[in-house]
Amino acid sequence: MTEKHHSTTTGCETTRPASLHNESANAASPATPAAPATSISATSPGALAPNRLSRRDFLRLGGTAGFALLALSGSSLLAACAGSPQPQSGSSVSSQSSSSVQPSAAASRSVTNLDGTSITIPQTVTAVAAIFGPSYERIVAVGAEDRIICDGDFHISGWPWSNVIYKRVNDVPGIPNAHSDLNVEDLVARDVQLVFCFPNPQQAEAISNAGMSAVPMAGTGKFRDIVDSLNLYAEIFNDATATAQAQAYARYFDDTLAMVKQRTEGVTERPRVYLAYTDMLHGYGAKSDMIEVINLAGGVLVSTELEGGSNIAVTPEQLIQWNPDYIFIDHAGSSGNATAEDAIKEALATGDYNNITAVKSNQVLATPTGVFFWDSGIQKILYLVYIAKTIHPSLFADVDLTAMLKEFYEQFFFYQLSDSEAAQILNHQNPA
Repeated sequence: MTEKHHSTTTGCETTRPASLHNESANAASPATPAAPATSISATSPGALAPNRLSRRDFLRLGGTAGFALLALSGSSLLAACAGSPQPQSGSSVSSQSSSSVQPSAAASRSVTNLDGTSITIPQTVTAVAAIFGPSYERIVAVGAEDRIICDGDFHISGWPWSNVIYKRVNDVPGIPNAHSDLNVEDLVARDVQLVFCFPNPQQAEAISNAGMSAVPMAGTGKFRDIVDSLNLYAEIFNDATATAQAQAYARYFDDTLAMVKQRTEGVTERPRVYLAYTDMLHGYGAKSDMIEVINLAGGVLVSTELEGGSNIAVTPEQLIQWNPDYIFIDHAGSSGNATAEDAIKEALATGDYNNITAVKSNQVLATPTGVFFWDSGIQKILYLVYIAKTIHPSLFADVDLTAMLKEFYEQFFFYQLSDSEAAQILNHQNPA
């Protein structure tokens, strides 16, 4: 079995029964990764923490008893989609707390969300709920995972690599139905101060009315939103580590973007690209930053006529007419959806798409995932490199994506990937 290393951060952990932890943890000094031909390097802390019991090991260990223990600890094994969904009319938020109040002005400060909204938060933030899907990844990236006291139930098993790489996701209790029917009382009962939540006004209002600070997902539709979002998270946690991590990410983003643009700006032949969302017949529309990403990568997104951002329905006739040179599928395998591989197999089995250039040239690809979807989280900058290298291989022949992935995970997830682990992630494979 591959040895897995974590860098340490301080903080108390919410513990599950002792039988759910790996008792044979080994710590070792991190190895220095080999320098790639072209990569963006970053330095991360070197101290290491014990291994955690992986999700797969837990399922083997506990079986039915494991599920019962999770139920007793307030967790749920329901995996829900946790990308960047739009508010759904069918979603509901229940709260029985009407007497709670916002933190007093003396103990509070204000931050500004990406949409310009001012949010009042505690002066010192020590207990947060990572309800919005990408929030867990961003909190880890700024070195504040120890301040997560609960998350959405979908975090428990939605992304198997996160169960290996994050230090506490296996222990943090998941709030049931956090995606579709959040009960705010579940957060109040855990003394949550601040909630990173979905862009659902009713959900945010219920959280605020219960005396907690609500930080809904917000953005401007630009690729650089991910940098600004991480800066916001760093401002919320307000310590030297968070600030340094956000600054390191901004530098990494800018350096990587410059490297890609330098190679693709003069491209005259731009391949036609279709990005599928969960399955072959859902895509990204005119309000998605994927238009910008594909353009920067040296391609053209074929689905710009679609209204909306992501998860927009597409007809087979539209896809055939667009005739993309490359098809990438992301956001598959959660919320009960088929895996990317199964979605591709099912779509191609019909024979309806045999005349599409991407199908004829065997360029229908499952996007890497790792700890979270690459189209929605901080790995989006790696998504740019991955797509650019795929559609313009000669321009990026010297770019070692394996080395980039290893450096990225060490800097922003405090984990040293082995070469085999990095290869598994890039090949859209779950942990062994």
